[in-house]
This record gives sequence, C-alpha cells and structure tokens, in this order.
Amino acid sequence: MEDLNDFFIFSQVVEHNGFTGAARALGVARSSICRRVGQLEERLGVRLVQRSTRHFVVTDLGMQLHGHCVKMVAEATAAYERVACARATPSGLIRLSCPPIVAQLLVSPLLPEFTEKNPEVRIAIEATDRRVDLEENFDLFIRVRQIPSEDSGMVMRSLGIVQQVLVASRALLERYGRPATPTEAARMPSLGHGSFQGPHVWRLVDQQEQEIQIRHEPKLISDDMVLVRQAALQGVGVAQLPLSVCLSEIRQGLLEVILPEFPAPLFEIQVLFPSRRGMLPAVRSFIDFLSAHCASEVPEWQIKRHDGRGHRVNPFWTSRKSLEQVAPQSRERINSRREVRVA
Repeated sequence: MEDLNDFFIFSQVVEHNGFTGAARALGVARSSICRRVGQLEERLGVRLVQRSTRHFVVTDLGMQLHGHCVKMVAEATAAYERVACARATPSGLIRLSCPPIVAQLLVSPLLPEFTEKNPEVRIAIEATDRRVDLEENFDLFIRVRQIPSEDSGMVMRSLGIVQQVLVASRALLERYGRPATPTEAARMPSLGHGSFQGPHVWRLVDQQEQEIQIRHEPKLISDDMVLVRQAALQGVGVAQLPLSVCLSEIRQGLLEVILPEFPAPLFEIQVLFPSRRGMLPAVRSFIDFLSAHCASEVPEWQIKRHDGRGHRVNPFWTSRKSLEQVAPQSRERINSRREVRVA
C-alpha cells in the first residue's frame, strides 16, 4: 500500500512554499523532506516540483495532487476527532433551539434519563416559534418541516415523521354535523395555530392525489398547540394537530378524526447542526440519544411520494395507510359515526 505519510509531507512542502519551511514546520531535517518527496515522485513517475538552488515551483500536476492531499488530511483528522470524541466523557453546555410543542412533548420527557446518564452535561433550551437565524449561537436546532424540505446548508438528522389530522369533539360534531368535504369543514368553527395574521389554511391531499389548501377563519388562534388541543376538546372548533399531540384523546373518544379520506402531507422533525467535524462529545451524545428514543408516526416504508401536479409543482409525501389505520378510534365512536352517516 502507498505510504500516505509521503502525501502529507508533500502537502506541507506546498503549504510552506518549499522544503525548508516544511522541515521547520514538521521538525525534521530538510534532507529527509527532500528524500521523501523525491521517492514519491519516483513511485508516481511524475515531476511534482521544479527545484533549483534559487527557485521552487510546484507543477500543475503537483497542484492537482496537493488538492487531493489536503482533502485526505482533513478526512484523516476528522476520523481521529470522531474516535477521540467517542472516547471522551460528554461534558459542558448544550445550547438548543426548538419550538415549544417539541420542547414539551419530545425533549422534556427525555431530559431526566439523559441528564442522569450524563451528569457533567448542562442543557440550555430556547423554546420559541420565532424564526431563529441558523447562525445564532446554538449547537442544535430542532425544526418541524414539510418533507421533502429545502436544504438549509446544515447537517440534518431525522427524529421522526409527523402525521397531522383534522379533529373535533363529539359535542361540536353533534351541533354542526360531520362534514363530508374540506369546504364544509371550513364553514364550521375552527382553531388556528401559529401566526395571528394568517392566512390560516389546512393543507390536505384530495382523492386525485393533489395537495389542496383550505382557508378557514379561526374563532381562536394561538401559538400554543396545547391550548389549541384543549380548545378542541372543549368543542370550540375544528383543529389540525399532529397525531402525537392528540392520539390519546382520539383513542379515548374525546376527539374524532374528521375527513380521514383527506390526509395531510407529512412533516418531519429534524435536528440540525452546523457540522459533524469538531462536534463536542456532549452534543453528539445528545443527538444520538434523541435519535434512539424518537419514533416516527409513519414508518419510512409506508411513505408515499408525490411529484405534485397542476399549479402545485413541489413534491410532497403522504402515508400509504389511511388515517383510520394510523389513528384508530374507539369502537363506540366509530359505530356512532357510521350510524350518523347512514342516517
């Protein structure tokens, strides 16, 4: 196998513009540097540098080789850092930015176990729905984004796929009836999550597998998803919520999934970070811990990809399973709903 140290030595000769500078940087004799580069040229059968007593010039081929040597050294350094980080004890401060609902339902339940296993790690969390600049002083960002999402320029690791559902309380449905179309649902009292200014839309997929956007005018708007869920439970209006936020209430019969034949495009919970290189052991350990303890609501093999048609040209993903399979509802409510439809 080729001695990779000679490639490193050659890269140092180029970086320091000569044998003398490379010898001084590496702490070895100049004659040794000259001999190693000469042996490399002999093995490769090419001239890498033109040298004389007065001039030192790197050949064109030598510059091309230098580019590869720099990448090789960088990868070797990254490999060493990876092993060193894996052996090091996680410690220090992790700075995390994530939406409040993610902090409440995903991160918070996992913190006791993680901090117990990593007693020297401290965690600072900014739970916010504001648009955070990725250049801000955070080690990690957790975001919920429709998939496929645009490249942010950062490294991404998936923590799971999220299925949204339209839900309403039985009291609301008994008062206004069960809608047969998204347009009918939009005429009912509704709830909005996010920006107060709007517009407020439900993103759904119709039977022609096209994404549709249904505008509605919420009676209540809040950036707190738990508050929106509570309002839905109290019959204030129809809400579109992540399945994980309301699955327990669906199974208990407190909320009912409406329009299951109109699924919503899938979202993904993503943890973003600037680079794997030089990552602190504490940060790497936290990412691995989150990944190991988060589960998708929709397994990858059940995801169906759509290219988008008509005015909607961007691709989107949905679940191959129906919402009734993804979010099983109580038998009593299913029977009641069927009786209403038959009537």
